[in-house]
Amino acid sequence: MELQKLFYSPIAWIILILFGVQSGIQFMQLIRSVVIAQELGHSVDNITFNVYSSTSGIFNTILGNLYLYIPLLTMGLLSREFSSGSIKLLYSAPISNRQIVLGKFLSIMVFGLAMVSIVFTEVLLGAFTIKEVDIPLILTGVLGLYLVICTYAAIGLFMSSLTSYQIIAAIGTFAALFGLTQVARLWQEIEFVRDIIYWLSINGRSGTFINGLICSEDVLYFILVSGLFITFTILRLKGIREKSSKYVSLARYAGVFIIVALLGYVSTIPFLMKYHDSTRTKVNTLTPNSQEVLAKLKGKITISSYINIFEEFHFMYGAPPFQKYDMDKYKQYRRFYPNIKMKYNYYYALPVQESFLKSHKERFKDMTLEEALKKACTSYGINAKLFKPASAYANEIDLKDELNRFVRKFSTEDGKSVLLRTFDGVVMFPTEAEKTAAFKALVEDLPLVAFVTGHDERDVNNFGSRGYFSITKEKPSRHSLINNGFDFMECGLFKPVDKNINILIITDAKTNFSDKEMKNLDDYIKRGGNLVIACDIGRQDKMNPLVEQFGVRFMPGQVVEHNKGYEIDLVTAVSTKESWKLAYQFEDMHDESVVVMPGTVGISYEPQDGFKYTPVLVSDTVKSIAAIDSLGSWNELQTTDFIDNVATYSLEKEEVLGPITTALALSRKLEGKEQRIMILGDADCFSNSELSRSRNGINAKNSLMAYGMFYWLSDNEVPIDVRRPQPPDNEMYLRTGDVSFFNVLYKIVIPALLALTFLLIWLRRKGR
Repeated sequence: MELQKLFYSPIAWIILILFGVQSGIQFMQLIRSVVIAQELGHSVDNITFNVYSSTSGIFNTILGNLYLYIPLLTMGLLSREFSSGSIKLLYSAPISNRQIVLGKFLSIMVFGLAMVSIVFTEVLLGAFTIKEVDIPLILTGVLGLYLVICTYAAIGLFMSSLTSYQIIAAIGTFAALFGLTQVARLWQEIEFVRDIIYWLSINGRSGTFINGLICSEDVLYFILVSGLFITFTILRLKGIREKSSKYVSLARYAGVFIIVALLGYVSTIPFLMKYHDSTRTKVNTLTPNSQEVLAKLKGKITISSYINIFEEFHFMYGAPPFQKYDMDKYKQYRRFYPNIKMKYNYYYALPVQESFLKSHKERFKDMTLEEALKKACTSYGINAKLFKPASAYANEIDLKDELNRFVRKFSTEDGKSVLLRTFDGVVMFPTEAEKTAAFKALVEDLPLVAFVTGHDERDVNNFGSRGYFSITKEKPSRHSLINNGFDFMECGLFKPVDKNINILIITDAKTNFSDKEMKNLDDYIKRGGNLVIACDIGRQDKMNPLVEQFGVRFMPGQVVEHNKGYEIDLVTAVSTKESWKLAYQFEDMHDESVVVMPGTVGISYEPQDGFKYTPVLVSDTVKSIAAIDSLGSWNELQTTDFIDNVATYSLEKEEVLGPITTALALSRKLEGKEQRIMILGDADCFSNSELSRSRNGINAKNSLMAYGMFYWLSDNEVPIDVRRPQPPDNEMYLRTGDVSFFNVLYKIVIPALLALTFLLIWLRRKGR
């Protein structure tokens, strides 16, 4: 009967028609944008996700509008019975309260299927027009939308039972839905209450479905919340019919809520949660490399977060009201290793970085730290008793050494620990690569890199333009290798190289090495240690003795290259196809990507037995002498002043025409492992200045080159490879002319058919 009433009601049909028009307009806008981009020659990768599941996709758009429709559908379910008096007929019929409520709820579920069927017409277009469309992703999103409709309907049904006025029931439903979206911000300082309240929040529940992930917690949420409000509705009718006291009714409601809350709390226990990633490329699942690392973990892992209230940009992301959101950053990891406990430690201390310290002093002028703490806590609405001075955690972590920033400490039960930091920039928190590197450091000995000192070499602690601090040890930098699994130290060759050192680096030595130092270096090489040797202009005589045993020689002079608008000694080297097999980062440096080498020497070599030689970087590949006036490269032996003098290629002076190798990789099998050696003609390409500098018209990938070099030297261990397969849905079989037809279909024809169906039903009913 209720279903019949719905489909005889003009309100329900108007809602269905408006829903069809609105979703059709938004869907066709998305389709049109993809078709236009494709015809203009732009990349249209991952079409299924972009059209259906992205933030601006059709599913999220529909989700954002559902709250406008469902309250209008449900407002009369019971309030109409109360206002018309027909509730007495239901009470006198041989049916129970439970049957009345379930009958009305099931009718809305069926109507929800009608709404979903409109969405299915949009799914069908994608299924037939998108190349290798990801159907499971779409179907999972549709399931999420339907579960939201059912949950909204259960809430609206209960609100309808509270009043005989339909408008008030609709407003009450709006208010309840708003409350469920905001409830996660309440009472977050109380741990148990925080878990229950956060679980009750409806925010983001359908988002996992829309993104292609089915999680038992979210499925149970929709079932339990729907069951909660359906039971509340049954209790409401029971209370009316039996005229129960307020205390008895309240006890019943409280009992149901407690049972649902406890079941919800149990559903969030990591050990009990189940997942299914329906996406083709498993974008919601950790990559195989990360899963392999987690499989090696044993015992409880504790992630302790240390959060400074005076850290301007990061504090609120870990503040008490947002702890649960922060915990969700590790949900993927707890899926594969549930035995992870997260702790939050709040402290106050002056920022160490100069710009942040200046900002702090301006905001809290003439205040002590304690006074500033009280003011900040009052502004944030947080209890000041949660915060301790940084010194209170001195036995756990040196927070000042971590610049008094938001930092996490991963610890095992046996006391092993590693730090995971937050970063400057738009993306402030670690991605999967940095997180997995931290977990890996708990179960494996990751590479220790040693920079040789004693000959005025480049320094990892140098902040200046020629130093290597940025690429190696800069803590707030995501691209710093210390945040990707490496650790660094300095050592001299006056004594044997420590056996714990995995990679030895010698760069730009300005003085000769002694016989003892050469012997210690040879011993390191003979035992199979990995090595980097980087020369620079004018250092060939100091560096050649280091590489001669490999049949390698740093060429005299320097490589020059015609780059329009730049100095001729600015070399833009490109990666070779042979190097792509060494590290995937080298392959990513293709097309217009280059490695800028501002003043580099060439590398020549005669292969020796046992070693495999792979040119990694070469200068401009143009070989025609006739084209040398516009572009090309050669090894310049005469000119050294490129500001006042003009360098020209001279065959008579035995200047070598490009391409010239500027980075060379050597490898050989030794003692059951592969020894890897990288030889570079320039020590500036990874310097602080080159990693931060940009040049007009040059797409420099120096940091990617550094990543690839260390990835290869670490036997492909770190940085962690978290690449995923490229989605194959990169083409749409529609053209601009086709869009006009489907515009009419979705915006006019389908809504018109719905209107015609309603008209026929209405006329038939009127005729009877």
